[in-house]
This record gives sequence, C-alpha cells and structure tokens, in this order.
Amino acid sequence: SKFYASLDLGYSLTKANQLQQFSVRSTFGYLAARWSADASYNNVYSSREDTKAVRRIDANITYRFFLPNDYYLLPQVSWLSNTEQNLALRTTSKLGLGKYLIHTNHTYWGVQAGVSFNNEDFSSETTTRRSGEGFIGTELNMYDIGDLNLLTNIVAYPSLTESGRWRIDYTFDFKYDLPLDFYINLGFTLNYDNQPADNASTTDYVIQTSFGWEL
Repeated sequence: SKFYASLDLGYSLTKANQLQQFSVRSTFGYLAARWSADASYNNVYSSREDTKAVRRIDANITYRFFLPNDYYLLPQVSWLSNTEQNLALRTTSKLGLGKYLIHTNHTYWGVQAGVSFNNEDFSSETTTRRSGEGFIGTELNMYDIGDLNLLTNIVAYPSLTESGRWRIDYTFDFKYDLPLDFYINLGFTLNYDNQPADNASTTDYVIQTSFGWEL
C-alpha cells in the first residue's frame, strides 16, 4: 500500500506527411515512515516526412528524508533533453533542505532551497557546459480530494558560476479519477533558460492531455 505508480501512453499516425506522434508520462514512488522516493519519466516524440523530428525527454529521481518539525533533506537528480533548446542532455544534481508549511492527510505545501550542479551537452555546441547553481522553489500537492488531484511546483536556479544566468522549471498536473483505477490527466511543463545554446529558444514547454492507469 506504500507503493504507487501511474502510466499514460499516447500514439497517433496521420497518413498526410506520415505524421507520427508518441508520448509517455509516468510516475513511480514509495512512501515510508521516515523517507520517500519518487521517480518520473516523460517522453514526447513527433516526426513527419522531410522535417526534422521533434523530441523531448525529462526524468528525475527524488529522495526525501523526513526530519523533525516538518523539515526534510532533498537529494535529487534530473535529466532533460529537448529539440527546442538544442539540448542534447542536461543532468542536474541537487542537494537541499525543505520545509512543509502545510502537511495534512490530503494536502502538502512546502518550500525548498539548496545548491545544484549542472552538466549540459548541446547539439549546437561541441563543448560541455558545467556550472554551479543555487535553487529555491515551492511545491503544492493536493490529493484524495474526492476524484481530483493537483500537483504543481516551480523552481528557480540562479547560477553561481555563470554571470547573469538563471533558469526556471515549472510543472502542473491535474488529474481526475475514473472507475477501475483509470484517470484522465492534464499536464503542463515549462523550462526557461535566459542564456540558452546558440540559435536556441529561451523557452520550451509541452501540454499533454492523456488517459492513464494507476496502481
């Protein structure tokens, strides 16, 4: 009963231009008395004739060790790859401290801050960027509110080693439960970087509506 998981899958094929679209959105987690572990994997891929394929992959592994007075330690590793920002792979390792401001059986809201290390490979650049960052963020999770669930978080990353650089990651997930552990989901993810790779956009985002199943 302490393990939970969800999986959304999507695929479409259009004869015109042989347009294909594929998406995966998944979460896995375990909650113990003194700690919790969560992982997610999301993939969006689109291709058609005579056009470069569009792809986006993001994933993370998060561990929380609960401390007295609703504080917690937060180690996390995340990965991001997307075509819009010419990002072949960004690996971000974080270590921080968080505190729950609201912590009930159906809602938690917390804030967190710490440091992170960034390792980035861009498809438009031959060198690898490595940088140190601070981070500060907040997360709201509302669950078991009838058939509705809401999860949203935003994290800002001011760079400690690159002058004037800062990034923002934002996610929003709204889920409505259906019978037999099925559900419908609306998800939105935004990544902003004010100093992106050469010839790349400062912003990438994805909106997904999906049908899924949870354990």
